[in-house]
Amino acid sequence: MGKKPFGICRLCGEYGKMSYEHIPPKSAFNDQHVVFQTMQDMLVGKSHSKFRQGIGKYSLCEKCNNSTGGYYGEAYASWARQGMEWLDKFGENPRFSVPFYIKPLNVVKQILVMTVAMSSEKTLFYHEELRRFLLNKEQRYLPPKYNVHIYFTRVGEPRFASDMVVVNVGKGGSYIEAEISLPPFGYCISKPVRGMNSLAAEQGLIDITWFARFEYNDWTRIWLSIPIRETVEPFPLDYRSQQEVDKHYQSTGIVKRERRKK
Repeated sequence: MGKKPFGICRLCGEYGKMSYEHIPPKSAFNDQHVVFQTMQDMLVGKSHSKFRQGIGKYSLCEKCNNSTGGYYGEAYASWARQGMEWLDKFGENPRFSVPFYIKPLNVVKQILVMTVAMSSEKTLFYHEELRRFLLNKEQRYLPPKYNVHIYFTRVGEPRFASDMVVVNVGKGGSYIEAEISLPPFGYCISKPVRGMNSLAAEQGLIDITWFARFEYNDWTRIWLSIPIRETVEPFPLDYRSQQEVDKHYQSTGIVKRERRKK
């Protein structure tokens, strides 16, 4: 591994040496070499990115990385393991409620740590209230401009996108703070564009923003009906199947460049 870069920590806002934040945590099935096309890659005409130690980014100082990992990491890993067990038991596209025994506040805070870690240094002021919320492990109730939606995923590419606006005429529009997907879960952290419906809700994703109402370290059994979605393309909120994507490219005459898998 090369030298750690310097930058501004996306949580505490201090300048210094950055540590590698695994997104999701390393203990949640994110410890392998991964090659895929991120949304940023597509925007700049790059075919793929390589993540040699699992998906992530040098964006948190070591202190914030270690403290939030200690606060929320194991609870998130437990949630991910339960999700993978349910996903292994499912058929092609079931839609029924399944139980999870989790620490909801810890889980949603880890998801939001991932969101902040994916953001650019330019968003520090915008995320100021969220950063305080995450650094105070006991604080409940998510700042109102953030909504967290989830889905199961097992088909397609990982998804790693942030800081975008997606509008679908006639359906709605959303500011996408981040969309992250790696089996078993995908997450879309967003807020609706003013006067428009939430595209995450329009896509049938499940809102878990209410996880933030629980106490820190409070073990709770909850039942969730989580849809399965495919992430073939890097675009946020795009859950078309491979067949639908191929049909689109054929109908438009666009030649799609193959992504490297090495």
